[in-house]
Amino acid sequence: MPVLRRFFSRFSGQRTAPQKTFVCLLAAMLMLSMTSCSNEFFTPVNNTTTASGSTTSIYVVNVSNTGSGGTLSEYSLTSGVVAAISGSPITLPATPTSVVVSPNNLFVFVGTQIGVLMYTIGAGGALTQGNNGTVIYSGPAAVQNLAVDATSSWLIITYKDSSEIDAVAISPLTGLTQTGTPVSATLVSPTPVQLAISPANNSVFVAEGSGGTDAFGFTASAASPWGPAPFHIPLATNSSGANAVAVDPSSTYLFIGEATSNILRQFAISNLGAPMNSFSAGASPSAILSDPTGQYVYVADYSTNQLTGFSLNAGTLVGLSDSPFATAKSPDVIAEDSTRSYVVVTGFGNNPDLWVYSYDTVTPGTLDVATTLTTGTTDPSYAIGLALTH
Repeated sequence: MPVLRRFFSRFSGQRTAPQKTFVCLLAAMLMLSMTSCSNEFFTPVNNTTTASGSTTSIYVVNVSNTGSGGTLSEYSLTSGVVAAISGSPITLPATPTSVVVSPNNLFVFVGTQIGVLMYTIGAGGALTQGNNGTVIYSGPAAVQNLAVDATSSWLIITYKDSSEIDAVAISPLTGLTQTGTPVSATLVSPTPVQLAISPANNSVFVAEGSGGTDAFGFTASAASPWGPAPFHIPLATNSSGANAVAVDPSSTYLFIGEATSNILRQFAISNLGAPMNSFSAGASPSAILSDPTGQYVYVADYSTNQLTGFSLNAGTLVGLSDSPFATAKSPDVIAEDSTRSYVVVTGFGNNPDLWVYSYDTVTPGTLDVATTLTTGTTDPSYAIGLALTH
């Protein structure tokens, strides 16, 4: 389909005219990473490592197969069983590009081509649109990625084809902006693909496709939270684009997925000048999950529809013996539920586009498929974003 072809072009690490057109229509679709393209490869969605409760709410944004508009689907995940929440799906007023849940589990923010929408999370995970159904913030261009800091006081936003990255002050109690003026910083390259905040809440990382990766200092208590000019991490030799970023739960290590060099790069955040290690992780890494328990790292590959798994012990990554694992077609986002019992993946390809895994009870780190389902009415469903309650 034309929509899929344009979306896939994002993963080449180059900025083509079709890609720009697609992004406009699809509200700045994710980063190459899905990371390389995947789902806005979004951003590792979880901003906290605190487990809470036995039921996790899952929110998936889908792009319409017409290339305009989309939906926000709501599900509960309890003991491996996924069920639609009453009122799902919600029709969105504009094409979505990303979705994130605030760490205080009160709000869902949806990035679109016209700005940021906010929804309040009610009983059982049901959503109600806030701000009278209008955007709470609109920046200089279509939203590329969203993240919320650990205090639920700052909304971090990157934009399609823009070198601006904004920190927008929000109320942890209402989810609304505190001021209409963002605190802005500047990316080295106007090609943001994916965004991640360290669990320690002191660093922000942006994978910028062919532009490499930027690292910013971040201080949530400051009126202007950005540190000095970003530290820039260039691409590895023969890489075409940095498409995915993630940070381990201790905020010690940074992981970057790069295409088409087929690598996962590991850095010590205290020394970003040189990678600690590089590992084979698929030709088009599109999303990375550094498991909140600190034991595993999983990398989604957009081109092979697989997850490559690693154990993480004392800073050392070791490939899991029975990895890679099959997953959704064109996987773009990967996250773990609040109970730390399930891994959830969405894909931009054929249905079913939402896969839920449990951890194998015999082989540590192995992912077993618990259930799969379709989040949209079309095939493919074009799932472009995934967020889970914390």
